[in-house]
Amino acid sequence: MAKTLIRRRDALAAGLILSTAVWARNSAQAEDMLPLSSVTRITPPGALPDLSFTGLDGAPVKLSAFRGKPVVVNFWATWCGPCVAELPDLDRLAAAGTVVLAASADHGGAAVVKPFLTKHGITHAHVVLDAGNDATHAAGVVGYPTTLIVDAQGRLRGRLEGPADWSQAAATVAALTA
Repeated sequence: MAKTLIRRRDALAAGLILSTAVWARNSAQAEDMLPLSSVTRITPPGALPDLSFTGLDGAPVKLSAFRGKPVVVNFWATWCGPCVAELPDLDRLAAAGTVVLAASADHGGAAVVKPFLTKHGITHAHVVLDAGNDATHAAGVVGYPTTLIVDAQGRLRGRLEGPADWSQAAATVAALTA
């Protein structure tokens, strides 16, 4: 059974890398970003497991820690060009008051992610690690970037696969999670 689990994880990881490579072929310029109207509205709101991550300090972080506030959960990686392109807008969204949980899939963990954040000036998003891809699997993520819009009760209200222009997203997030 352990071998099966490893094989399934390896297959999923390969799929994630392949789907990301397709996105990475594009330059991920502003014209390549999806409009927020591309967010798939989940009606009725869907159940979402209490996703578990690791903070940059090594402490466990659960999605439920943010209960009571809408949360934008973005699955990304430092090696994903489209992810890197949209992360500054997500950080500005966090600076404006929206809770943004940016879940890095980098297997190098904090040693890779911390210098990346410093280099790119990402300071407002709650950056967490999903190096084992457990949360990625639990959330049904099949490619990077993938963003989930979660309401204050922890229910999935929206989903977007691919890079988006998050610069004007506050109103969209509020409408989806109302």
